[in-house]
Amino acid sequence: MKERIEESVFVQRGAMNQAQFDEKFDYNKPHLENEIKKQAKKFVKRFYEPFTSFVAFKLFILDLIPILKWFPEYKWKSDLTLDIVGGITVGVMQVPQGIAYALLARQPAINGLYASLFPPLIYMIFGTSRHSSIGTFAILSLMTGISVERLTASDDIILSSNETDTTIYPTPTEVSCAITITMGIILFVMGILRLHFLTTYLSDQVIAGFTVGSSVHVLVSQLKTILGIRGLPRHSGPFYLFRHLYDLATNIGRVNFVSLGISLISIVILVCGKKIVNPCIKRATKIDIPIPWELVIVILSTIFVAVSGVDSTSKVQIVNKIPVGVPEVSLPPFHLITKVFPDAISITVVGVSVWLSISKMLAKKMNYQLDSGQELFALSITSITSSFIPTIPISCSLSRTLVAVGAGCATQLSIFFSSIVVFSVVFFLGSLLATLPMVTEIRFSKKLIIIQAALSAIIVVALEGMFKKFADLGDLWKVSKIDFMIWVVSCVFTVALDVSYGLFISVGFALFTTILREQYPKWHLLASVKGTQDFRDAERYGESMYFKGICIFRFDAPLLFHNVECFKKSVDKAYLEWQKSHEFYVLREERDTILSPKLEDSEGSSDEKTNQTAQLSINTQSPDILSRHFVVDCSGFTFIDLMGVSALKEIFSDLRKRGILVYFANAKAPVRDMFEKCHFFKFVPKENFYPTMRDATSIARQRQLESVLMRQSLFYSSIITD
Repeated sequence: MKERIEESVFVQRGAMNQAQFDEKFDYNKPHLENEIKKQAKKFVKRFYEPFTSFVAFKLFILDLIPILKWFPEYKWKSDLTLDIVGGITVGVMQVPQGIAYALLARQPAINGLYASLFPPLIYMIFGTSRHSSIGTFAILSLMTGISVERLTASDDIILSSNETDTTIYPTPTEVSCAITITMGIILFVMGILRLHFLTTYLSDQVIAGFTVGSSVHVLVSQLKTILGIRGLPRHSGPFYLFRHLYDLATNIGRVNFVSLGISLISIVILVCGKKIVNPCIKRATKIDIPIPWELVIVILSTIFVAVSGVDSTSKVQIVNKIPVGVPEVSLPPFHLITKVFPDAISITVVGVSVWLSISKMLAKKMNYQLDSGQELFALSITSITSSFIPTIPISCSLSRTLVAVGAGCATQLSIFFSSIVVFSVVFFLGSLLATLPMVTEIRFSKKLIIIQAALSAIIVVALEGMFKKFADLGDLWKVSKIDFMIWVVSCVFTVALDVSYGLFISVGFALFTTILREQYPKWHLLASVKGTQDFRDAERYGESMYFKGICIFRFDAPLLFHNVECFKKSVDKAYLEWQKSHEFYVLREERDTILSPKLEDSEGSSDEKTNQTAQLSINTQSPDILSRHFVVDCSGFTFIDLMGVSALKEIFSDLRKRGILVYFANAKAPVRDMFEKCHFFKFVPKENFYPTMRDATSIARQRQLESVLMRQSLFYSSIITD
């Protein structure tokens, strides 16, 4: 039995203007009030629709808590081993990075371990990304540390505590928890209002330049700990980085060579282990599970300090104690939210932008769906709940994520196994890190505790991936000069000013370049591609042809207040270019072709012929039927404002004074609605608007033919009369 295939038959319609087209095909204009009601109803519907039926409520719960959807369908045979191996590998990295990044945020080391344990478990329940490693992140830790230094008591205040009440200042943990819950609230509001699209304003170049610039801040912040220089003053605000470098340079004679030695040895071990040893082991064993050299460094440095007693001989202070057991649960300091809110906005923007960009990239690569709205909700719940324990703001770590992908993590269940590793350290093995040298300056009982050089080395080596992005600048310059400038400006201002200032300046500059691109867009003269009904840029297609007396112009940008002058100048340039071409003089060619034989056959004096030619010239300039046509392709006008409408009126009036009829084609419905609101159709008849370029050019050529026939008729009438 042959299958019956139904084919759609398209009937070629005749040329028509926009008004005829809308009438024939029943165009319905949406009403603004109905559209507003529709959008409002759609927004409210999202909140009550889950409670309209049992099925809707079930689907709502499954979307709200994705683990209920993917865990029952978990592939135990194929994915369990991968998740166990990958999770343990990531967990081993979480421990040293959690400690190091906590101290970078001016927090007790245990806070970083808490941030590596509880937030990932909460995210595993609500998140949709299968590979992104949530936890501590160097850039957020640095930004948190800057806020902590600004709001907490300085070293000088602590030293004079017998005269000053230091209780009026919040503790570092209180500031960190306040930032964390504020971050969660901001993310929750963004999720409710579906504002995840705002992260698109942070382009890849903005993020890349900003992260590299922030990495410079992280690197400089670790120099004093690597060199073992103590007692340097705090600096904040614009250009603080250079003041800090000046202090380091003037105090270079106070270098602690033990700390410097530990740092250099740790860096050498980390680099050689990752670049030489791990690749060799991978080639030999065919197993893509790297040795966790960060943990090796922590263990070796801890054993060294415990055995050698260097903490007493070289004045290298140690942690002495990492709390073991369940963290203390308390309400976050709500009274600090107003003080940390500006910093929390910057931290939130950076954290969610890095998270979504990495998660989307991996989801696309691994061929699964990522729900950006649900991700905002998951991160908000994670941040809000974790703020009830001592913690630091969390996001996605690129280095751990790449390790997770390389180790073969298949689902979110790998988070559970990585948390087991961190759990064992937090609840059982914390006492083994008692001799761990510290990595940030904290005064306690008037003693200066020095950062652990090894942890500083871990932070510095972890920045290698960030600094590798400098290698992309060459290709970026070749592809786009503007994107190159966005990258450079983002990096330079982040380094020169401050992390927060750099972020907002970077976003502002990126948006400014968008305005510049729209202010000076390209314009084109279009021509018909031979053998088709398509109209394309004439300079790009050799197999194209112009129509005599018809100029087709396109402006590739929304027509808004900032580029209307550029639009009018572009029209003038297009007109001058058209005027210089042979296609502009269609009337003279038509006159010579049609009338020359008749003039040769007619008998009469030269004066009579002159009169006939003069009469023809008068008819040629008749305003009723014009033979030159200027077609504006409105397909590039995605938006138009009041000044844009005024600009179209000006060019319409100016070209009509030159004896040229102006057409508008391919105007989008919202643009035509704007024309109607501005009463544009009272100035330019609707008959001058056409749904396609084919309609506009067909009508123009038809009118040219009518003009020729009318002149021919007038000529014959004049001969008969004579």
